[in-house]
Amino acid sequence: MQKHRAIWIALAAGILAVVAGGLYGLLSAQRDPPSTASGNIEADEILVGSKVGGRVLKVLVREGDRVHAGQVLIELERDELEARRAEAVGQIAQLQAALDQLRRGSRPEEIARARAQAQQALENLAMVQTGPRPEEIRQARADVEAARAEAQSAEAQASRLEALFAEGAVSVQERDNAVSRRDTDRARLEAARQKLRLLEAGSRREEVAIAEQRAREAAALQEQVERGPREEEIRQAQAALAQAQARLAVIKTQLDETVIRAPRDAVVEVLDLRPGTLVAPNKPLATLIEPDLWVRVYIPEDKLGRIHLGEPVAIQVDSFPGQRFSGTVEQINRKAEFTPRNVQTPEERVNQVFGVKVRLEDSGGLLRAGMAADVTFSPHPAPPRP
Repeated sequence: MQKHRAIWIALAAGILAVVAGGLYGLLSAQRDPPSTASGNIEADEILVGSKVGGRVLKVLVREGDRVHAGQVLIELERDELEARRAEAVGQIAQLQAALDQLRRGSRPEEIARARAQAQQALENLAMVQTGPRPEEIRQARADVEAARAEAQSAEAQASRLEALFAEGAVSVQERDNAVSRRDTDRARLEAARQKLRLLEAGSRREEVAIAEQRAREAAALQEQVERGPREEEIRQAQAALAQAQARLAVIKTQLDETVIRAPRDAVVEVLDLRPGTLVAPNKPLATLIEPDLWVRVYIPEDKLGRIHLGEPVAIQVDSFPGQRFSGTVEQINRKAEFTPRNVQTPEERVNQVFGVKVRLEDSGGLLRAGMAADVTFSPHPAPPRP
């Protein structure tokens, strides 16, 4: 009985072994071995610089230093920009004061002065239009009579002294004094006569026209002062102030550009500057290497279906034989590369390759950009055949 039982057990084990072998063979037939592709480790570079040129004031890091986001790398001199900023601030204050003055309008003192000037211009116009008063004409006539009397007296005195001088009775000085007084009184009489003629003739048309023009100008000035500044003047002052504020904002931006900072955590790869060096605007001053590393490999078209985004991969480099690093498939290009000119047969289609980007996980600082790397993809079932 035991003998038959042992036979049955052996027979069952053989059957199970055959079945397991068949399943293993079937699965092995449908699963490809792991795929391996070679590439180079790469890292993204950051070229930092300034939009403004200038002279280097400080260099705060060296090549090989690890820097953090926002850390100051280089400082440029900023004295000239500081002066321009102070000038812009003063101009803004001046324009703001002018705008405030326009918004407040005319002061009471300015309005009173404009009204007084307009009233004076009107009175002057009325006087010119009316002409001289009768009292002024009478006074001018009296002045003429008085000047005539004095002139006649001086004429007689001069004639008498000239006769006496001819006889030798008076000196030359006395004769000259009498002649000078006579000439002076003659001129005074002629001036009095001219003044009387002008008063009797009245105001000329040109004088009236000038007085009318001055009265109109004074009235217009009074109206302008009382009304205050126009809306267009206020808008013009606002535009000038906004323009000055924009210039100040530009200067502040340029001042910020004199301090060059790291945009993110990185390693300083290239930095060849010294204090005092002149640098041009919009030129790279330093090269930073981002800490994230990745490998670019190329997969043939017939293997592409077995690679998926997000799948883990194993990475090996020659510098550390036997050590495996981890990575993740981050990108699969949608366009083939190195494509033959005419692809017609299945044998030629395998020559097409697609770029695959693999992001490396934390390698403990062992890996460097430029190292050769072998990427091993996990095996996947082959796509079903039609």
